[in-house]
Amino acid sequence: MPTSSNPIKITPLPPPGPAVLSISHSRLSSLTEPSLTPPTPPKDVPPVYLSALRVRIPVFVTEQLCSLAGELDADDARSWHWIAFDNDQPVATLRLVPVTAEVVAGGVRQEVVVMEKEHVGLPDQEGRDQRSEPYHGATGMWDGREPFIKIGRMATLASHRGKGIAQRLIEESLAWAATHGADLSSPGSEGMDNIPQWRGLVLSHAQKSVQDWWGKMGFEVDEGLGAWWEEGIEHVGMWRRVDAADRGR
Repeated sequence: MPTSSNPIKITPLPPPGPAVLSISHSRLSSLTEPSLTPPTPPKDVPPVYLSALRVRIPVFVTEQLCSLAGELDADDARSWHWIAFDNDQPVATLRLVPVTAEVVAGGVRQEVVVMEKEHVGLPDQEGRDQRSEPYHGATGMWDGREPFIKIGRMATLASHRGKGIAQRLIEESLAWAATHGADLSSPGSEGMDNIPQWRGLVLSHAQKSVQDWWGKMGFEVDEGLGAWWEEGIEHVGMWRRVDAADRGR
């Protein structure tokens, strides 16, 4: 439990790079219990990145029964991560996934926009199709074009829930984002002039069971994105806008 003499400390981590994708399955398996001594990170992997995994894997893999193989993805390498520490123990984390752009005929578009509305997963137990991706076309809350960042991998160890740590992570990370739009707007190719700049729009793929909690954090459900299933857990899309310093440029 945090005390006044040992307050929670939040540490940001810039994008750790592709080396994180080389972490072995056995090393990931060693992170399933938060109390275990952390392993030595592979070469070129920041030790604080393993601290984030020491929260995520116990929460998502051990507690929520998500697959270990699916915990790391390409977005981890390019995301900004925030980790909360109680003394030296990591207790909560999240990541901000930057805007991604790609060159297309006639201009630029976001990579995430190309997902199809009718992308479905495996049938559920009653034989109905389960969507495995949100609809990422225009909705009543999003014009289908404005660049956005995505907040995710939000996890807090059970021992530290209900203490306001997750709320503090969200507010501090988004306050940072509001003044670092250039760091969150990635070029699509070298020499491209028309790069979509982030102007404060944030998306959360929230677990439906905790959408009310995200609502208290200022996020609003976008019914147009629908509901979908990830790792056997139902999700909904929720938006929040922050007052970005370079908004409108």
